[in-house]
Amino acid sequence: MKLPLAMIINLAFRIIAAFAYITLGVYVGFMADYSLGSWFGVPITLFLGILFILYGLFRCWRANAYYQELREDEYGKYDA
Repeated sequence: MKLPLAMIINLAFRIIAAFAYITLGVYVGFMADYSLGSWFGVPITLFLGILFILYGLFRCWRANAYYQELREDEYGKYDA
């Protein structure tokens, strides 16, 4: 099934945004050299990094769900 250009751009944006969140999470959680304090002895930046990574993985899952929805044969057809 050939996808229209708008759907390809939408899917590409979803994937790029997901990887941007994952990259940001890795940077904030593991490579940043600033401190926002700690919570139960764990730096808050680590918690924020993990949160960004999890949100990026969620966005990857949503992009996959969107792609699976596009591949259905009855896309755009409704029952009467």
